[in-house]
Amino acid sequence: MLKKLVSLTLATGVLVLAAPVAASASPPSAVDSYAKPPEVTIDQPVIETCETSTIAFRTGYFLPDEDVAVEVAGANAARATYSGEVADGAGALALSFRPPADGEGRYSVALSGSRSYTALITVKKADATTTCGLARTGGGVEPWMLGTGVLTLAAGGVLVAASVRRRRTH
Repeated sequence: MLKKLVSLTLATGVLVLAAPVAASASPPSAVDSYAKPPEVTIDQPVIETCETSTIAFRTGYFLPDEDVAVEVAGANAARATYSGEVADGAGALALSFRPPADGEGRYSVALSGSRSYTALITVKKADATTTCGLARTGGGVEPWMLGTGVLTLAAGGVLVAASVRRRRTH
């Protein structure tokens, strides 16, 4: 009786431990049930006038170095701006979209190349006093840079004058 109980316990233990192994050994199903990362992301699907939204396509979405055609539809769409319509060497692409200064409502940004996609971006009207000026790019000269340049030039002039005076006295 004891032998039967021990063998039954061992058999049950083997079955309990073997079940996960058997379950993972099943052939892969035709449909993968795991969630895949999204192929396209829109960082800000709702923006205000003068703001920018980026539509990003993951690696391999387009062909490497592919020129992608972009078409924008919406209020005053002809004045909307975008950049980044060429895929990189891995087929990824990031397109920045900026609506026109007087834009409002829903815009569809259609991209077509080896694959197509249409992004919908909603533009809310900004404050009436808001103007869409050019973004500050750092191309201007800062006042402290001018001051430093003037002081350096003055110090150099003083050193040259002192050197010339010293040579004349010797």
